[in-house]
Amino acid sequence: MKVENTSFFIGNGSSGVQTGSALGNDRQRSSGISLDGSALNDPVAAKREEARRKAMKVIGDAFAGDRKIDDDLKARSEHIRQLKDVQNKADNTVKEIESDRAKLRDTYGVDAQSSEEEELKLLEKEFRSHLKGSGVHLTMDEKREVEKIKERGLSEYQTQSMEMLDSERSYIDESYEAGLGIEEENLTISAIKRELPKNTAMLKAQEKAGSIEDAASKEIMGMLIDDAKEHIDEEAKEQEEKAKEKKEKEEELEEKIDAARQKRREQEELTEDIVESAQELTAAVGSVGDAQKDIRDMMNKLALIEEDMKGAAVDEKS
Repeated sequence: MKVENTSFFIGNGSSGVQTGSALGNDRQRSSGISLDGSALNDPVAAKREEARRKAMKVIGDAFAGDRKIDDDLKARSEHIRQLKDVQNKADNTVKEIESDRAKLRDTYGVDAQSSEEEELKLLEKEFRSHLKGSGVHLTMDEKREVEKIKERGLSEYQTQSMEMLDSERSYIDESYEAGLGIEEENLTISAIKRELPKNTAMLKAQEKAGSIEDAASKEIMGMLIDDAKEHIDEEAKEQEEKAKEKKEKEEELEEKIDAARQKRREQEELTEDIVESAQELTAAVGSVGDAQKDIRDMMNKLALIEEDMKGAAVDEKS
């Protein structure tokens, strides 16, 4: 699996991808991501920054996990290469020994179809049946024939050839063990690659980071709704106070109007009294001058009442 040098970031209510060494820089600052000045005074910005920081940590940890998987796969591939080198060297050594055995047969002039060579092949088969991972098996007749050959004794050519064959044992075992290691590493690599599309940490981290962002967005939305409700409540309270104040002013004005109306009624009643009194004085007083004097006095009193009425009217207008 190839892990690209790619990182994911979440901030300001959005998500995206940035490449390069950004993730490495963020992880170097993993001891704490500082909030800007606005975030300190803005709970919504602070919540968004907190969500971004948590998401970055999740993805950063997943990135580190994927890097470990990538490193593990590289290490296994390198181990396979080393094992193949060991196997190739061992196999080449075995080939060289087999070449020397063929030369030995030519040196002794043994025919490839001779009984001596046939006996050697049966001895070789018995030798190989005891090697690690060998699938070679002798029949009962072959086993009895081997016992007869050994009891009778090997020829000089057969003895030297079998000694050379026995020197191959360590190389054959080494090649076999290397082959087992290669097979095991290949199976492990295949299993990892087969499971990665279903269980890759980075994909899960992206989902988790998205969940963190969604949860933060919902919480931020709740905060905004609460702020809106608080603002609406404050405005409603303010409107209620204004309505109450308006009502009080209207009641106060109504009282002033009622007072002015009362004074007007008193004036009208006083005017009627003055007129009646003037008429009575005119009839009763012998001197017109005295009657006029009395009427002037009453009118002066009426003038004072009119002044009061003007003041009431001014109050009513205000």
